[in-house]
Amino acid sequence: MLRAGTAAIALPWLAPVMSASATGTSIDGRSTRIGRWEQTRAGLPAYRYEGSLPALAFDKTGRDAQQPPDPAFILGNYRLTAFAHVSGILQLLTGERVWARVNAAGDRMLYGDNHARLTVSDSESAAQAYDLVGMQSLAIDPARTTRRFGPGFAHWGYALSPELHARRVVSARPSLSLRDGNPSLVITVTLNNSGSRSVAFSHEEGFGMRYVPCNLQRIEPDARVARYASSVTNDATRRIALSQTRHIPVAFTVEDAVDAPNLHDLQPVNVFLHAHSSDTALSLDISGSDDERLLARIRGDVPAGGTVSFDIVIGLTYGDMDQAAALATDMLSSGDRDRIDDGLYSGLWATQLPDMTQEQNPVFRTEMPWHAHALEAMATYSAYFDETFVPQGTIYTYEDGENISNRDNLQALLPLCYSNPPLAKSCLRHVLKQTTRQGEIKRGTSGFGYMPPSIYKESDAQLYMFMAVGEYLRVTRDHALLNERVEFYPVEGNHSETVLNVLKRHFVYLRDEVGTGEHGLIRILNSDWSDSFFHLYSPNLTAASAESHLNSAMALAILPRFIAGLRAAGIGQDDPFIAALSHYHDDLSAAYMTDLGDRTFSARAYLNGGKPRYGVDVVCLEPQGFLLQIPDLPEPRKAAIYRVVKEATFAPEKVGFRIREKPIFGTSGGGEDGGFWFALEGQMVLGVSSFDKAEAEKLLETMSFHNFAKEYPDYVLGRWTHTDSMQSSLHPREGLMNYWKPSLEESGIGYCSHPHSWPLYNYFHLRDVR
Repeated sequence: MLRAGTAAIALPWLAPVMSASATGTSIDGRSTRIGRWEQTRAGLPAYRYEGSLPALAFDKTGRDAQQPPDPAFILGNYRLTAFAHVSGILQLLTGERVWARVNAAGDRMLYGDNHARLTVSDSESAAQAYDLVGMQSLAIDPARTTRRFGPGFAHWGYALSPELHARRVVSARPSLSLRDGNPSLVITVTLNNSGSRSVAFSHEEGFGMRYVPCNLQRIEPDARVARYASSVTNDATRRIALSQTRHIPVAFTVEDAVDAPNLHDLQPVNVFLHAHSSDTALSLDISGSDDERLLARIRGDVPAGGTVSFDIVIGLTYGDMDQAAALATDMLSSGDRDRIDDGLYSGLWATQLPDMTQEQNPVFRTEMPWHAHALEAMATYSAYFDETFVPQGTIYTYEDGENISNRDNLQALLPLCYSNPPLAKSCLRHVLKQTTRQGEIKRGTSGFGYMPPSIYKESDAQLYMFMAVGEYLRVTRDHALLNERVEFYPVEGNHSETVLNVLKRHFVYLRDEVGTGEHGLIRILNSDWSDSFFHLYSPNLTAASAESHLNSAMALAILPRFIAGLRAAGIGQDDPFIAALSHYHDDLSAAYMTDLGDRTFSARAYLNGGKPRYGVDVVCLEPQGFLLQIPDLPEPRKAAIYRVVKEATFAPEKVGFRIREKPIFGTSGGGEDGGFWFALEGQMVLGVSSFDKAEAEKLLETMSFHNFAKEYPDYVLGRWTHTDSMQSSLHPREGLMNYWKPSLEESGIGYCSHPHSWPLYNYFHLRDVR
């Protein structure tokens, strides 16, 4: 890194920024170019965002597509989640105790409160101030600012004048082990002056201190029964400001221990800010005020033909000023400043992510490490369960603050069996610890280890557990997992059993509580994969008799793998558990195959005893991927089924299979009645791979971000992340989020685990890389 007084040299971040015309704007004002993929020096993918802000696009009917106006990229590790918006706004989140934003914006949900302002002057010019972040800043202009995002970094390069350039890089360091990771970001600002006169500068970096748990953010502040306030301590010598946050109950409550389940966070995290530079000529000051913001101010001169650089560390801690200082020192002492353009920790990230350099397909070579990084950055340590897991993300986690549903969390660990087995195991244990002694797997948590009351009584959680355990055992051969002990929920009850015994309880719950219906198929209770499948039909009327072809096909697909995993662990054929599983499988197979008959696709469900099957004359995608995975179904028949399903649900879709041939509930064909769902797409790839791997690989590429960008060139979500679903060609909002909220300004972060975990798992499965 060049210091003050060092001659300026050609630096990559000083490359000319794009001209305004390079964004490719058509005559009607529609943005036709958003960005492109690049590669870092460490061989990792990076995305260069080239569009203007706010993002603008129109759906196929010409209406506003309601794109996220300030798109975001994820950064972080197991102890910190952050979203770096294209404008430079940073959201800092914690999920260790509860999901909360520590710098929540006061005027907008799902957004952060921070600013960066640079003021410069020379001997012949008046002072000029530049806002570097925000929707009124230089960062929104692609003609003056380059914006790059990749594993562990976000990079902005600003052309302040022909002679003066600035670079602002945010770096996150990966977690190298479970329960660990430095929950901090390093913001490195570099100024380069190629002119003939010295330039004086003053830089201010500020973060708002507003701690808002996600499960409270939709409640007006005056109506919340719990509030959070901060008090700030400044250490001028060490240049650290520490904001300590406290929980304030404002309504009657019962005092409880901080480690007991609670809807609220009784021990919120603290935030610190530290300023640093090895250049002793710079003046660095830190300050903060209660309930307002933490500020760093750096002043100095950039000599003619010289460069200066300084760092601001923003981080989380449950400790005091000494721990904050230790975290800041740890971050600053472990970075590689020779690779600062790609973040201080680019080399570390390269060691943590799958090596795809030998992959010949450029789409897979780019997107698979990107998916792996997304999962690593989403992964979060749970202080209550003392495990690290990958949440479902998107609206569930980052908006509502819920770690639901466990069926989603179990799917997220599948690629980790290949890329990070210790994390996959911790994800498994995280769900295992949400089991009751009766074998019920709870839907998930909100708050701190708190199980909220729910209308859902899911009938498939045990099946997803068997799927995940079977794959973990197959890929890792870590059979010792079965002898590890896990606590039942609540974990503070200290009642534990071996994993194997907990799995036995899961089976008993599936067989006896979920049960089978009059046709011999697995019941739905009031929810299988689709929480909304009943739609117009009250689960109170149908749960007693409803049966799921989806659950049944899934069981027949995954139970053989699960049983094989148990056998490989040394559990013999005559073991009562193996015998019970085999008997259950055989009975279910007989019932399901009888129901299927010689039909060319599976029905969807029985809802009432007196009603016909749903999905008999309309192809419903949900069970088909599992049907194609059933081991003893002959390959010629699988191929015939696939041809029918593909003809009914793939054409004229651009990126995959829609969930319905046509709506079955009389809707406009959106969401769960006609949309595109990443979890089901992944199951289809698995099914097709069982008899035609070449076709499965084509499907995987069709479902890629690369193909989405080609088919929907104006849309942001779908380029580098997505939510759990999008609308199909049946719907006016084709290619757009199946959103639940009035505006994507509130729901447009993306980073659902499914669009990242399923392509990566499908890729590993097809390559069978172990």
